[in-house]
Amino acid sequence: MFHSDRNYLYKRHRLSHQQIDGWLGENRSKEFLPEKLERLAAVKNFLAVTDLFRQNDIFFISLKGPLLSQRIYKDASVRLSHDVDFMIKTKDVESGIKLLLENGYQFTEDMLGPKNKLQLELILKNMHHLSFQNNKVNCCVELHWVLMHEVPVSTKKQKDIVYRNLTKYVFTGREFTVLNEELEFLYLLIHGAKHAWRRLKWLVDIKDYPVQDINAERFLQLVKLFKAGRILSQTNYLLKKFFHIQLPFTGNTHIPGYLINRALQSINDDEQNISSATSDIMLNQYYLWLMFPDLYYIFKISNIIFLRPGDITAVDLPNKASYYLYRPYSFLKRRVLAVISFPSILRKNKLSEHP
Repeated sequence: MFHSDRNYLYKRHRLSHQQIDGWLGENRSKEFLPEKLERLAAVKNFLAVTDLFRQNDIFFISLKGPLLSQRIYKDASVRLSHDVDFMIKTKDVESGIKLLLENGYQFTEDMLGPKNKLQLELILKNMHHLSFQNNKVNCCVELHWVLMHEVPVSTKKQKDIVYRNLTKYVFTGREFTVLNEELEFLYLLIHGAKHAWRRLKWLVDIKDYPVQDINAERFLQLVKLFKAGRILSQTNYLLKKFFHIQLPFTGNTHIPGYLINRALQSINDDEQNISSATSDIMLNQYYLWLMFPDLYYIFKISNIIFLRPGDITAVDLPNKASYYLYRPYSFLKRRVLAVISFPSILRKNKLSEHP
């Protein structure tokens, strides 16, 4: 079973060797010094970016990353993080983009940046973050202006909830603004569930989180606000299956079976089996529909099937209406017309091989 395969847990599920030691009851992490040095370099990059924000008076909230590792393990370099995430105010997004571009960062290939004000407005309304990569220091930064996009709470209400649930955290002599324990824990639950817990590292975050620091009443109020009872129950099921524990909080008693089955399939699939086929996208969409029992959310999430970050920046159109019309066209072109034309491509190739 992969549960006892260190290499598989490290490469497929992105657990650090210190976390794997905790899982397997071993003490071998010192054998993997290069990985630890990479984590320490990541903490250094995190501090450099946050210092840059401070020097330019950009208020930020640190999400996950080294500070989550510090909160859980009292060591900022235990968790593996592909990127460092920050939530900034919407009014500072343009300044944040400019600052990163001027300091060695570029937009990632899968998320090209806006070329004009109209594209920026559309990105701010339809997405929740932009990604940047600095190849020189091997650091990826995500700038958020909304904590989460695919939730049954309006952007305005969500921002109000976030700014009422912040706290201060001191690290390396610097004071950081972070989510309080209750909102951070719920954020981790929703983030893991949204990805169907494809990486067990997200479930390990939940297992190892200091839940004794969470105010149960405040946490359950947030669960109710976000209508996340199904997610709480799903998480408890997975924790019991993989770690034989459950949280001291309960959600909905009955949840759709597909929420469980899809998560288990996602966790157990090999990396190469994770498909981007249209059929798999539709199944994933169905899974997302089931996460929250809310009509507003279902309507909101249904629009995402047509949304691809590249659709906004790929074309230069005259107005917002044109972009909203282009999005379903782009989806049909990529997902439907390509499938229809595939047999004709095969026939053409056969004719060229046998003149």
